[in-house]
Amino acid sequence: MLLATINEYQEIVEKCKQFNVQLTVDAERSGGDKYADILALSYRQAIAAHKLVADENGDVLFLSKENFSNGCLATVDVSYPSIPLFLLKNPELVKGMLRPIFRYASSDEWPFDFAPHDVGRYPIANGQAYGMAIERQMPIEECGNMLIMTAAVCLAEGNADFAAEHWNSLTQWVEYLKQNGMDPGNQLCTDDFGGHLAHNANLSIKAIIGIASYGLLSRMLENEEACQEHLETAKQMADRWESLAEENDHYRLAFNQPETWSLKYNLVWDELFGLNIFDSQIKKKEVAYYLRKRNQYGTPLDNRKTYTKADWLIWVAALADNKEDFEQMVHPLWDFLHESSSRVPFTDWYYTIDGNVAGFRNRSVVGGLFIKLLADRVNNGEWDALNKDSN
Repeated sequence: MLLATINEYQEIVEKCKQFNVQLTVDAERSGGDKYADILALSYRQAIAAHKLVADENGDVLFLSKENFSNGCLATVDVSYPSIPLFLLKNPELVKGMLRPIFRYASSDEWPFDFAPHDVGRYPIANGQAYGMAIERQMPIEECGNMLIMTAAVCLAEGNADFAAEHWNSLTQWVEYLKQNGMDPGNQLCTDDFGGHLAHNANLSIKAIIGIASYGLLSRMLENEEACQEHLETAKQMADRWESLAEENDHYRLAFNQPETWSLKYNLVWDELFGLNIFDSQIKKKEVAYYLRKRNQYGTPLDNRKTYTKADWLIWVAALADNKEDFEQMVHPLWDFLHESSSRVPFTDWYYTIDGNVAGFRNRSVVGGLFIKLLADRVNNGEWDALNKDSN
């Protein structure tokens, strides 16, 4: 190993330099020089927070560790925000995130009809670390995440073979969303530090996009009847969502809570997948409202607290239809990273007024900051090209 390191050093360093230069060029073109700095800071962390192994069949497993919390292994709602980087650079790694969940969910050890949260506590995949108490589950969150991530990796690869391998689980989860996703009950979502919330408008978006994702996968598997059924269901739900969530110049945190708001980061897949099931004016109104709600270090996650999430901040910035609005959303994050007195590895959870870290640090979710680069590629009609580049 030492000899190989010495012999290959110059070649590898040159590849690293070329990669660094290209990433900077691409990121500056996409979102400006400060966006390029943010991606440079997040790239290695996103990868290093995983362990790459092969299972007994030789298939890739790309297992995340939920750093700086309870050490959950292969957490679904940690994988979900991280995938933009891996869709761009190597979609096989996204499949490596999903395989442990599909395997666990289809085993006798998983008792529920919705998707699991995780498969264990790092490094042992021996069952959900979150436990089996129903109040600890994230049923709509994780079903939506699994359907969206599966659709994303199949679009990136240009075929739905991976989805076909797990069709029974995907079908079970989409049925759960159709029955329960329109108006979520009192449950956790990925932002579980905010506590349980009923009628969560952003979580409802995830359910709707998850149903539409099943429709896209059905089309790729040449089942046009199932495709139309699920896309139409999603469209009807999206129309109802707008009437339930509308609050004059923005949309509510929860359907039953007037004068509230939240970052609707799950909307980004409506555009990336070319679904257009939500009215385009929803995104325009939301982005304009987020800009008005900015604090010194960014727009808060919702009206309840002044903290935000770096990944979701970039996702909603990617909803902007012009570079100026995108940069106005992103620059406060750069300011936080540059000025914060909390000198820790890149955190995705911090306060937008004083710039102090709220909790999480050095997590894989910063892979999600690459979503603007991904959106640019997709908008250029390059879903299939993603896999060609990774090869």
